[in-house]
Amino acid sequence: MVDFALPQDLKMRIVELVGSNVKPTLVRDLTFCEHDFGNRLVLVLPESLSGVPINLKKRQSLTVRMIGPSLNVFDMTLSRSADGGHVLKDWKSVMQTEDFEEGDTVYLWSFKDPDDILWFVMHA
Repeated sequence: MVDFALPQDLKMRIVELVGSNVKPTLVRDLTFCEHDFGNRLVLVLPESLSGVPINLKKRQSLTVRMIGPSLNVFDMTLSRSADGGHVLKDWKSVMQTEDFEEGDTVYLWSFKDPDDILWFVMHA
């Protein structure tokens, strides 16, 4: 069974942002490609997260924000990948700042703020 517990400091940050509809989104192990070469994180996501539709068409994108384990905030772009999944761009800055390593199991949560902006929270 996967423990999807969100650390208290990240919970408090979501409260400060008046976040709502907080949902566990996915658990995955980081691969070598994502760690060393990529500036993108490929994700398999539903068509809506935390009440925000993400049914993007090819060449469409959505500006999202991410909070890392150190409480740093990153501006990122979510777009549709060629295989129909989703790609989270500007991933390299998260990897470097948060010091994630290949093989780390990461937990991704989603929520929306009062302006209906989609946020992700990631922790290892």
